[in-house]
Amino acid sequence: MSFKMLTFWQAMLENPRRVGAVVPSGRRLGEAIAHEVMSCRPGHVIELGAGTGAITRALIDLRGEFESFHVIERSRRLADGLGRQFPGLDVRAVCASTLDAIHSGPVDQVTIVSSLPFRSLRPTDRARILQALRRQQAKSGCLRFIQYSYGGRVPFPGQGDQLEWSRRQTVWANIPPATVWVLAQRPVAGG
Repeated sequence: MSFKMLTFWQAMLENPRRVGAVVPSGRRLGEAIAHEVMSCRPGHVIELGAGTGAITRALIDLRGEFESFHVIERSRRLADGLGRQFPGLDVRAVCASTLDAIHSGPVDQVTIVSSLPFRSLRPTDRARILQALRRQQAKSGCLRFIQYSYGGRVPFPGQGDQLEWSRRQTVWANIPPATVWVLAQRPVAGG
């Protein structure tokens, strides 16, 4: 068994609600997420719930295109593994509800890439993370939130009148197949 799979299974046994999958994300899902990140100017990129680094691996070679790149992984075991796997990367072993503390002041463009299992999180944890997302949105000129889900379902309800989900693509080669979604500002009518 590879170190990546062993670490994944240890994290799953410690807290299955926070892992939310039966196998790590695949390379093709990472490529689809990276393609979506680069579909417009990424600005500052924050990855939430990086796990064993499948999505991180797809983003790491692009970080020269980012204004900054930060990774949040709540599991200390997984965060330490990410630090060893990607030396020099800013990996923080904290809750995703602290995402808005990465940048102390306003920033122009923020792209958040999330592998968090929103449907299996405790309601209080989910609410705290969504509050942090709203705080980040308030201090960002433009915010995009990229999330994948299984079964083609929207990852979580939209965030009021300003943000709406758009479905991008389904990665059938992932186990299980995953749909990439983007939560972004609703286009201004007539603009």
